[in-house]
Amino acid sequence: MTNPNGRILYEGPSMLDGAPIVVIATGFAERSGNAKTGSMIQTWILRADIPPHHAFKSPEGASVCGDCTHFLNKTCYVSWWQAPLAVWNCWHHGAGYAPATPSDFDDVILRIGSAGDGAAVPEHVWLPLLPRVAAHTGYTHQWRNPVASWARGILQASCDGFADYLEATAHGWSTFLVTPTGTPDPAGTVHCAASAERGHKTTCAACTLCDGASANVVIHAHGSRASRYALAN
Repeated sequence: MTNPNGRILYEGPSMLDGAPIVVIATGFAERSGNAKTGSMIQTWILRADIPPHHAFKSPEGASVCGDCTHFLNKTCYVSWWQAPLAVWNCWHHGAGYAPATPSDFDDVILRIGSAGDGAAVPEHVWLPLLPRVAAHTGYTHQWRNPVASWARGILQASCDGFADYLEATAHGWSTFLVTPTGTPDPAGTVHCAASAERGHKTTCAACTLCDGASANVVIHAHGSRASRYALAN
């Protein structure tokens, strides 16, 4: 019997380097335990052949992370040995998941890239889902890469500094800017209301401003490696 909480969205080559990846959506039977995001369908973009916590520590992680500074500097907020590993283990070793169908996504709130970069996945995986979902959020560090050109207006450009922010907005991207604690927000941006520094006033599921088109959003570095991020920038 397959695990009813997940669906397999994609198994095939990464658009970033051609290595094998798998995309698994979860949250169909059990609500997400992520207090910040709230109840969303989470999508895990993982190397198919390497446990995610091992891939993150090795060059092979670029298949799902690309040239993201948080992958290169090991400052990623994702705990790759926790939820991503549990999902990968279920798919790789356990009962597994059924293939996704388009109707699985009717009226859900979709998070593109709970781990991994949405641009590592072919656009034909995501685009048919968007008219079906109630709302979506998503991010990409690959906004300079032509492979992600389809994602402008759909995913936020993940920016790690004011120079990134200026470049991305100049090229028409809505942005998600991560800054060290205490850094002033650029004019015209919206500070993430689901963040710790804003007292978790809402959830990503209730907000959905990070839909690639609605706003330029700012958040302070967060997660277990936030202090390392501040040192790296």
